[in-house]
Amino acid sequence: MAALRTLFARARAMASGNHALALVDQGVVSGMNFITTVVIARTTTPGELGAYAIALSIIASFVAVQESLLLLPYSIRRHRPTGTLTEHAGSVLVLSGTMSAIAAVVLAVVALGFTVSGADKQLTGMTWVLTGVLPFALIREFGRRFAFAHLQVARALFLDMAVAALQIAALAWLAWAGRMSAFAACGALGAAYGLTGIIWLYLARDRFAVVVRQLPTTMRQSWELGKWLMAGKLTAQVQQYITYWLSITMLGAAVTGVYAACMSIVAFANPLVFGLGNILTPRSVLAWKNGGGTSLRRQAIRDAMLYGAILAPFCVVVFVAGESLMHLLYPSGEFAGKGNIVGVLSLAVLATALGMPASNALASMERPRAIVVAGTIGMIVSVTLVGVLMAKWGLNGAAIGVLSGNLIGAAARWVAFLTLVPQSADPAPALRAMRELTGQDTGDWVLKRLGEGDHAVVYGIAAKDGGPVWQAYTHLVVKQFKPEANLDTTMVTKQREALSRLHAALDGRICDGWRIATPKPLWVAETQLALVMSMVPGHDMSASAANAGTLETEVIEAAARATISVLQEAWSRGQVHGDFGLQNILFGFESKTLSFIDPGTPESCSICNAANPRRDPAALDLAHFVYDLATDVSDLIGSPTARLRRQVFAEAALGSVLATIASEDQRRALLKEVHASAYAHMAANLHPSWTVRGLWHGIVKQIAVRRIDALLDRLETECDGVGDRAHEARSADRQPRRKPMRSRPARASVSMEG
Repeated sequence: MAALRTLFARARAMASGNHALALVDQGVVSGMNFITTVVIARTTTPGELGAYAIALSIIASFVAVQESLLLLPYSIRRHRPTGTLTEHAGSVLVLSGTMSAIAAVVLAVVALGFTVSGADKQLTGMTWVLTGVLPFALIREFGRRFAFAHLQVARALFLDMAVAALQIAALAWLAWAGRMSAFAACGALGAAYGLTGIIWLYLARDRFAVVVRQLPTTMRQSWELGKWLMAGKLTAQVQQYITYWLSITMLGAAVTGVYAACMSIVAFANPLVFGLGNILTPRSVLAWKNGGGTSLRRQAIRDAMLYGAILAPFCVVVFVAGESLMHLLYPSGEFAGKGNIVGVLSLAVLATALGMPASNALASMERPRAIVVAGTIGMIVSVTLVGVLMAKWGLNGAAIGVLSGNLIGAAARWVAFLTLVPQSADPAPALRAMRELTGQDTGDWVLKRLGEGDHAVVYGIAAKDGGPVWQAYTHLVVKQFKPEANLDTTMVTKQREALSRLHAALDGRICDGWRIATPKPLWVAETQLALVMSMVPGHDMSASAANAGTLETEVIEAAARATISVLQEAWSRGQVHGDFGLQNILFGFESKTLSFIDPGTPESCSICNAANPRRDPAALDLAHFVYDLATDVSDLIGSPTARLRRQVFAEAALGSVLATIASEDQRRALLKEVHASAYAHMAANLHPSWTVRGLWHGIVKQIAVRRIDALLDRLETECDGVGDRAHEARSADRQPRRKPMRSRPARASVSMEG
């Protein structure tokens, strides 16, 4: 019985967890949209349904802009707010209200223009209705996303259930009274949004405090973070809704309503497609990390076959029963004979799903440019073909255009992936290097690929029986250098010497409760050109950020402060890491371990590892760190959680350096030197030109310039009076039991003597 009670307790915990509640919430929202579509279609005409579908697309577009520019930046920066938490939330609320007012004014001007020009009465009336509904839709979405940002999923679910209940009640009354129309449905939606939004705002009023002087700063920070997100969102919106917009322009509202009904049938596959995506994406990351290109290629093909095996029966069912489903849900004669359109659209969903494994694989390889280019190709084809074929064959042509765009987009992703994925490196040289070191055969060893860089592939070596591989080492690492890297024995020896210095300086130290580890170089295999070293614990920040959902911001900030405390002793001795970036730090957040790997050499960074560097060691390493973070544009398509945690670490690390400097002038001088050195890194590594590679360098450079300037500008604000007070508060919080120091805040001391 005890075991049974434990099982039920775990089941209840899982069912009430945030992930389960989030799925339920999405089900409530999607279900409500489907019910509304069916009710409108069964009680009105296809024209009314088409007008309602266009209204929803407009609302969704404005919601996407609000989410990109305000709500996601708020989620990212709420742990580092401008002012207090309530003041920062109040600033975002004011900006959201301002955006709502601007959107309403824009729609009112458009509606007035339609009225004066004598445009279609239904379109004009719907625009006027949207003018009143949109602000309520935005405030409801603000409350929903605000709850998600604070991990209060139950509140978001309650809010959405309240909206659904009110909307169902209003739709039921409209249908019973015979007053259903697109206008009335939008009005019911606005009333549900408005009532729940106003009640939520009243109940949550204590969580907002408006400080006018903080509004410009919050607006600037939101724009810096949100402009790229907004660009991506708007591109997705165009591809998703272009058929609706073109159909109402070219064929009228009635045809648009028929298309919306067809899409509601196909949308049954969406939970399956996106649910599988949540499972298969991490598998691609692991395949790339553990097995390289060959394993990733195999995983992507298996995932595509899985999608095909699951969705192909769905497409068959839709082709066979599509007409019956349309008649069951939409019995009106205007929807008859559209089963073939539903079937073609189901194939379009299948095409999209078949392209997702290639997109996931490109993301795992950190190839955002390829994903953007492939997606843009698909979007252009969709827009072009939908417009041309719709003009010739109506909705049948539109469905073919959607299918063609999805097929070409999926094909472009696969072509990009198969072109860019590297062939798996031959591990034989790594095994020969181990045989050369140990004098043993390789039959009892397990080889695991750990990662790959520009110059080398890294393998982990362990014995099958769990015993020592060599001497007392149960695990070893072999860094196998690629022939195309054009390195020689002298260069590899320099890497070994740099790693030896790092190991002697840091390995085994304790800093603020964090244990520091670095690999110990053991052997340079000259014939195989490989470096054998000891293994250290931890994972890179990307893997750590993508995994645990319970990782607290305070833990990341503590790791950043410990990292800086370790390096500052090295900087005081004139030493530099030489390749200081998040990819060269392995984190063990649960065990509180930090492992520093791959110190720099002239081959990895000529700026940091010059023979006679004229810049301060701290400025060199910090500049390399800032440059490396700013040019990593993979975060434009990556996980928002991973991006948030990388940014938390970066700002905490740089802020902790400034916190150890007493003089405001010295802090500004350091930031100025970091800025100059980061630009020097860009000049040395990014070379814009009119070639394909040069154009990409130009894009990355523009992104990096804005990111570097924005980050250092934010830190420079801490050098003024407000920054000094915040600096003193942070120092006091960090050292509550220690005696205050006159010159600077105390920090942990780490012995650097080997």
